[in-house]
Amino acid sequence: MVRADTRGDMPTPGESRVGNRLHICLGFSCNNNCLFCMEEDREARFQRLSNQTAEDVRRMMTADPDAREVMFTSGEPTLHPQLPEYLEMARDLGFPTVGMITNGRRLSNRAYARKLLESGLNHILISIHGPDAHVHDGLTRTKGSFNQALVGLANLLLLKREYPALKVHTSYVVNKRNYRLFREFFDVMLPFRVDQHVFNVMMPEGRGREFFDNLVIPYSMVAAEFKKFTDALPPEGLNRVFILDIPYCTTVGIKDSARGYVERYFHYEPDSTVLFQDGRTPDQRRPEADAEVYSRKVMSGDKHEYSKVTKTVHDQMVRIKRPECEQCGYNHICRGVFTSYIDRFGWDEFVPVQRKGDK
Repeated sequence: MVRADTRGDMPTPGESRVGNRLHICLGFSCNNNCLFCMEEDREARFQRLSNQTAEDVRRMMTADPDAREVMFTSGEPTLHPQLPEYLEMARDLGFPTVGMITNGRRLSNRAYARKLLESGLNHILISIHGPDAHVHDGLTRTKGSFNQALVGLANLLLLKREYPALKVHTSYVVNKRNYRLFREFFDVMLPFRVDQHVFNVMMPEGRGREFFDNLVIPYSMVAAEFKKFTDALPPEGLNRVFILDIPYCTTVGIKDSARGYVERYFHYEPDSTVLFQDGRTPDQRRPEADAEVYSRKVMSGDKHEYSKVTKTVHDQMVRIKRPECEQCGYNHICRGVFTSYIDRFGWDEFVPVQRKGDK
């Protein structure tokens, strides 16, 4: 992943560090029950993915020749019995980076973790949301999930001796319960020698909408705490932490190297499951208006016609801007603000940022 451009105070458009990232959704289920899970309808997810075949997965990995990184995600991918097979497939197809997003619990079994690495896995992003079991297990609503994730991290630290190319990152969903615990979390992670800590500000989607009042706090409060945290870090620590999913205009006080980047990734969805923010299906949209962000039926699967859905498409479904945003130096890379967030907190904290040389 590419961080903000540190040569000036305006970040450049970001992208995956190794090129375009393909997300492949595997998770039929999950062994955590997170309060902020964006996939609140697990039955619908099961129905959406249960007809996805191994050949469909292969087609996804060969449909776009520009894809350089594949990330297995959705639900808990380690629960999918064919995950090792898919990892081998990605490796054999020549992807430089083969990764997964996981809660880390099954990695507490070192033999299983080794099997995944032997199959080609070389990038692991572990979701862990607090410095202790009280915070993390409370958010996952799963007793023991924190301790299992830590054992998983310990196993990966040992396995790095055999697989030195392995990169281990953490993903910390920032919310009302943990936004004051950045430093405590960072210190707890030190023994595991994690390569990168990404702090994802909670998105009010899925269950995040349901528990909005319990978990969502103003971006300005998150930014203030993150600034306090990063200002106190030594250079070697600062180089490993980033805050993400927060509008740039709210983070101007944070050091550029730590204040995020723009992720660029895409995945494939059965056409019937894609909905835009206004509730219309792709068939009801004007193709000339959506051509740049949405590709209709780009891949035929064994049981579905699939559409390529980019991060830009998703953001257009759930985020908005106001006219004043056009005056901001970040407007060209900003994806806007969640509609539900604006409905609750309003626009007051979003002030257009002037670029150097602008009048």
